[in-house]
Amino acid sequence: MSRVRTLPRRQHVKRTQAMQPLPPTRSGIDRFLRVHSGRIVALLCAYAALRILLFAAAFPIFNVVDEQAHLLSIRMYSRGQWPGRDLPEVDKESAKLFALYGTVEYLASKETMEHSYPAAPTYQLTNQELYQYVAPRYLHWVNTRNLEGQSAPFYYLVGAGWYRLGEALGLQSWELAYWIRFLNPAAYVVLVWISYRLVRKVYPDRIFLWLGVPALLAVFPQDVYFGINREVLSAPMTAVALLLMVKAVDEKESKSWLLLASVLVGLTFLVDVSNCVLYGAFALTLWSWARQSSAKPRSKARVVVGTGFVSLLLPASWMLRNYLVMGDLTGSRAKIAILGWTMKPRGLLLNHPLFSLHGASYFLGNLIRSFWRGEYVWHARPMNWPPADWFYLLSSIAMITAFTVQLFLRWKNKTSLQRLIESQSFLLVLASVLFLAAISLPFDFQKCVNPSREHPFFVSGRIISGALLPFVLMYVAGMEFLLRPIRKWSLAAPVLAFLLLFITITEFQVRRAVFSSPYNFFALRTWQQEH
Repeated sequence: MSRVRTLPRRQHVKRTQAMQPLPPTRSGIDRFLRVHSGRIVALLCAYAALRILLFAAAFPIFNVVDEQAHLLSIRMYSRGQWPGRDLPEVDKESAKLFALYGTVEYLASKETMEHSYPAAPTYQLTNQELYQYVAPRYLHWVNTRNLEGQSAPFYYLVGAGWYRLGEALGLQSWELAYWIRFLNPAAYVVLVWISYRLVRKVYPDRIFLWLGVPALLAVFPQDVYFGINREVLSAPMTAVALLLMVKAVDEKESKSWLLLASVLVGLTFLVDVSNCVLYGAFALTLWSWARQSSAKPRSKARVVVGTGFVSLLLPASWMLRNYLVMGDLTGSRAKIAILGWTMKPRGLLLNHPLFSLHGASYFLGNLIRSFWRGEYVWHARPMNWPPADWFYLLSSIAMITAFTVQLFLRWKNKTSLQRLIESQSFLLVLASVLFLAAISLPFDFQKCVNPSREHPFFVSGRIISGALLPFVLMYVAGMEFLLRPIRKWSLAAPVLAFLLLFITITEFQVRRAVFSSPYNFFALRTWQQEH
């Protein structure tokens, strides 16, 4: 009879402890954090909401990320109108709003403003000055079409309901534009809170992740949340969908979670087509559920096919309407035509700088930077601090690499839920990057500025903001892996605290100039009260 060779007790304990990212929750601070983690995350939610609200009010309305177009779509749906065959024209009321309360501070240098524009804001000008400065803008807008008029509708439908509530409350003109912005903090609170619920469920013993993920999300400096933009809903809805998927696998005998997840996956696609990558995460969920469920094979097949059908139902209905009304499944053909983009011949698809070392590094480097801090400019200059940009880039590479290493090294030691969420996170981030790379290939961007012929890449991180929670989970888990030799919160916590403080200080330093704008919410409200 053969003997099974076992490790001595000390070696076994040492090896087991080495597999733990951080020590077991036995210290006083660990017990405190476990008991009060919910309250701590509630405070993080409050801070995140206040931060988003503050910057949403501080930035003048009609930023450089197509905010006018998104507001036009919301107004269109609020009037009960749906996209037609052609992109809708800008109505006179909206054109007047854009001309009167829009600011050139985003795109004009200080020197240009001093020499070419009046010192007073346009809404304070005399009738003669209004004719000189505002009339040309008004004429520009009434001869413009809404480029987002045929885009995915879910955000605009939600915004339309919120817009009509604002009208019922008596809000008018520029107030309604800010009113739409002020919906963003609520969406972001959902993201922060759901991230905590998800991480705590999947990693019941890893308090560093419980708090680290929502804490980093609370200070994450992506500026898309400061304006009107359909991407505002991508990250919160993806987070909720991932939580539902985890619950579906954890409570595998209940099919209701799978059904809810399938509906939300479809709705998230209707926020933006870039969220199609969420179907990959849902496929992993169905595979994991089918493996673990005790149901009969035929019953499993019915559930998988049924929930898959439900997830596709709403997107398919929207695309069918697009095809019947516009002759275009995604509603992007008219927008592409107005932008002047043309399709390259098939033989030239691979003739793209993305397949060179310089082009790939440009694409990934700028995508990572814009994913962190966004795309806003002020006085024609990016709102960034180069050292912070380099920190975001290098730390992202380091943490994502560390996460990937631990994903494969510790695969056998993870629970099924941990394998699922980490595989989903890896897939969502990778697939999102590949999505932007793929849509960069087929177009000749002609005279377009961004993307352009010189830089034919989609590097707008907001487009893939649905991957925000998966990215932050990978980032913090990678940090935890790198900090594994540190076995005390007294040393590990300051590393995370320094990161949060660095991001917070940098964000306020970079964006402080907007608080003195005469076009922001505070200035407009003060002027309104005085007149």
